[in-house]
Amino acid sequence: MKTIVKIKVVVSTALLLMCINEVLAQVRISGSVANELSGEMLPGASVKVVGATIGVSTDEKGNFSLQVPNLQVSLSISYMGYLPSEIKLNNRNALKILLTPDASQLEEIVVVGYGTVKKSDITGSVTALKRADFNEGPIASADQLFFGKAPGVQVVQNSGEPGGGFSVNIRGAGSINAGNSPLYVVDGLPLDNSTVVSGGGENFTNSRAPRNPLNTINPADIESIEILKDASATAIYGSRGANGVVMITTKKGKAGRLSITYDAYGGIQQVANNIKLLNAGEYQQVMNDIIDAGGGSENDRVATLTNDGTDWLGSVFRKNAPTHNHNLSFSGGNENTQFNTSFNYYSQDGLIINSAFKRYSARLNLEHRVKENFKLGVNINTSYTKDDFVPNGFDLNERAGVIYAAINYDPTLPVWADNGRYFLSPNMNIDNPLAIANGKDAFSNSYRTFGTAYAEYNFLNGFKAKINVGGDIVSQRTDTYIDRSTIDGLAAGGIGSIEQGKNSNYLGEATLSYNRSFAEHQVNAVVGMTGQKFIDDNFFASARGFASDATGTNNLNLGDPLTRQTTSNKGINSLLSYLARINYSYKDKYLFTTAFRADGSSRFGENNRFGYFPSFALGWKIKEEDFMKSINSISSLKLRTSWGRTGNQEIGNYQSLSTLSSGWTAVLDGTQVIGIAPSRIPNPNLKWESSEQVNIGIDFGLFKDRISGTIDWYKKDTKDMLLNLPVPRSSGFSTMMTNVGSVQNSGLELGITSSNLVGAFQWTTTAMFTTLRNKVKSLGGIPNIITGSAGSTSQVAIIQEGEPLNSFYGYQIVGVWQENDDFSSTVDNVQAGDFKYLDVNGDKTVNAADRVIIGKSFPDFTYSLTNNFQYKGFGLYIFIEGVQGVSMLNNNLVDTYFPPNLRRNRLAEPLLNRWTQQNPSNIYPSFVTPNTQGQKGVNNYTVEDASYIRLNTVRISYNLPIKSGPIAGATIYVSGQNLYTITDYTGFDPALNPNGGANFRMDWNAYPAPRTYLFGATLNF
Repeated sequence: MKTIVKIKVVVSTALLLMCINEVLAQVRISGSVANELSGEMLPGASVKVVGATIGVSTDEKGNFSLQVPNLQVSLSISYMGYLPSEIKLNNRNALKILLTPDASQLEEIVVVGYGTVKKSDITGSVTALKRADFNEGPIASADQLFFGKAPGVQVVQNSGEPGGGFSVNIRGAGSINAGNSPLYVVDGLPLDNSTVVSGGGENFTNSRAPRNPLNTINPADIESIEILKDASATAIYGSRGANGVVMITTKKGKAGRLSITYDAYGGIQQVANNIKLLNAGEYQQVMNDIIDAGGGSENDRVATLTNDGTDWLGSVFRKNAPTHNHNLSFSGGNENTQFNTSFNYYSQDGLIINSAFKRYSARLNLEHRVKENFKLGVNINTSYTKDDFVPNGFDLNERAGVIYAAINYDPTLPVWADNGRYFLSPNMNIDNPLAIANGKDAFSNSYRTFGTAYAEYNFLNGFKAKINVGGDIVSQRTDTYIDRSTIDGLAAGGIGSIEQGKNSNYLGEATLSYNRSFAEHQVNAVVGMTGQKFIDDNFFASARGFASDATGTNNLNLGDPLTRQTTSNKGINSLLSYLARINYSYKDKYLFTTAFRADGSSRFGENNRFGYFPSFALGWKIKEEDFMKSINSISSLKLRTSWGRTGNQEIGNYQSLSTLSSGWTAVLDGTQVIGIAPSRIPNPNLKWESSEQVNIGIDFGLFKDRISGTIDWYKKDTKDMLLNLPVPRSSGFSTMMTNVGSVQNSGLELGITSSNLVGAFQWTTTAMFTTLRNKVKSLGGIPNIITGSAGSTSQVAIIQEGEPLNSFYGYQIVGVWQENDDFSSTVDNVQAGDFKYLDVNGDKTVNAADRVIIGKSFPDFTYSLTNNFQYKGFGLYIFIEGVQGVSMLNNNLVDTYFPPNLRRNRLAEPLLNRWTQQNPSNIYPSFVTPNTQGQKGVNNYTVEDASYIRLNTVRISYNLPIKSGPIAGATIYVSGQNLYTITDYTGFDPALNPNGGANFRMDWNAYPAPRTYLFGATLNF
């Protein structure tokens, strides 16, 4: 027994000594990993012992320290974008490891639909923007990042109000009723452009410019933006690709140490260009002089001034509206798991009092490699926005718009009446501007969560299967209360309304891709199936006659029961799609791409439920040919050409079906009852608008790419336009949605970048230039369509074959009637000092038959110029942009020349320089002859040239020389935006289009875009 115990002790001791010896045999080595070509250290590189589980990652300076069993083992070193390396220690304990860049991986990768492709292999027209290419300055929304940065892409601000929208048009507009906005795809999720809607409420309907579908996304989260322009690039999105596609990719995590970034800025906003109105003294003099000349009546005479009057625009505008932004992000991970998360708070007070926008958002991108060939990921964004707004904009009654009231209100009147209420003018049916701003309380609260989750599995040799599911859910509530300080609120005893909406967008898709190189061939292919469903659910309630304004919208049940109203509606539409694409390259010189998508949409007739969208493209890398290799000045040259067909299904739900509407009343047995009746004729043949596009492009690089650029020419023909055409009265209806007509867009696009200076002082220039010709080719036999209105001004625009969409249609003023003119040339009742209109048909009278096209809504060309300077940590960024050959209807001029009555304020210049016997102007009328608002209101005076050139942004930055401590880098900066504009336009801002999209440009109470000054700092830890 004792012998057995002794044996156990000896064995245990031997094993212990062996373990101790093994531990003592461990050797610590150290070293660094760097780029073989540049010497740049590589943080986060993987260093592993071959055949063991021992390994580390390099620190932020590219260094590592590791215990190894002995000095004869081999190490495996890898880093994304570099060729892996394996080295043997050979008794070395200090190493300097150099990795060779993998040229195939370091070449710029561009995100396209359902995959990626090397930039050099692109055969379509795609503008790829990385963070270094984005606009700088105060960026509140993602579409501002690429404003002026992509040829063929026009970004127009709809409104300067906080959180206001932007309209994006890619290569013109091809639709009248189906929308012209591009498809936005964020991290693989196609968004619904109507997700974020404007607040409404009673007396606020249509009172705001179109809102922004991207203003809930933090711009600082975006890593890259790819804009797909031609049909070869967009056909993979089929029925939603006709207007182009904007691909947005947010930041992903990277292996390595935790990186923390904090960026903050704050600043002020000011009115960039105020318009000049008559002041109180000028108003009194001008009005009384007009009365003395025979205009108006003695009741309109302005009494002797007892005060200095009121600057109504100044009373509703803030002098310095604050704005600030805070962004905190974290990024890191290891070889298997990477993450990037951020938190954002953005606040903007509006130029108009009581208007503001706030956004709180958070985002998480997480990816985990379960096995070498299997990974999971999630991208999720959540946000809350609070939008305080005042009634303003277009299509408003006289008491609704703040700026409209401030422009028109009598400047001789005080703010307050003797009874303590806002002073009301006895001569016009307009609310006091401050009563509108303070007495009409409106705000929206919106909650939005969207994102995707995916799984990828690589198998065999080059195959990858991917499942992607996603969703986008928006809940929004808009409260509006009009109190007794307003005319309407006093008459009704307060007016309250609540509008609630929930918009849901669900996505499911499965794709199979194949990427393989063999010999001189490269194949990149994908096939897939997707399904998407959209649900819109809305509810509206209102009431009047409250005992007190104190409750606001907190309890609509307290309103008069006879005034309570409720409405609700729900809409559902869905898409089922099949897709395929093949990219083929031979000898890395000859490129071929083909794509196909079949889309089935619930929005179209049962006979045309599916649409089919093919495309083809060819590319030739001319520089790779032997005969070009000796031309050293040309570093790259590629020719591209493509053809494809895409569609447009944005027409709203149930347009092909017979629908019913309520509200019809009848009397049965002496009792009035409410019924329903058909409201639309069914059209089972209703189908997609389709666009066929041809594109020819050249990509080039000169002098080792010191100069690089693209040139594209395109022609896009849209047919089967969706129009409401008249039908026989015997049908019981007036119109039916039908496919008819065609539109053509064509143009030339140029983008060029040059590195003017390199070295210690760096200077880079980027220039963009785009031409556009838009033409209606056919209206299916309809002579024309006259459309558009603003207030009392109607029939603003015309759609006519051979002319651009939504051309301005009105009268031509050729001067002012003078006392010695031949008045026998007209039978109209005119006198000296009246406008002289061109009698186009020569019948001696001016009426609707004398209207002609007097302007257009599409510019002849747009351009931009960006200069970036860097020197010893200092940076200077200058961005200039402009538009040429576009028109805008200035409705403030309509109100000046054609007011409803005499006693309202107007723009100063026409009144101060008006025709009189002592000043026989041939430009401005006498304003003596009374006019009805809107009569001949659309003319070549009120439709102005809105061309402009603008110093958009200047930013000065400095990188602080921090060499130690927890802060890895710091940058401070100052910037200004909307700094200076050269234009002949007389309104607030020629760059705005409150109508949105491709509609005719109209400025009626447009909320001006601010001039902004900021100071900010970025800290990296």
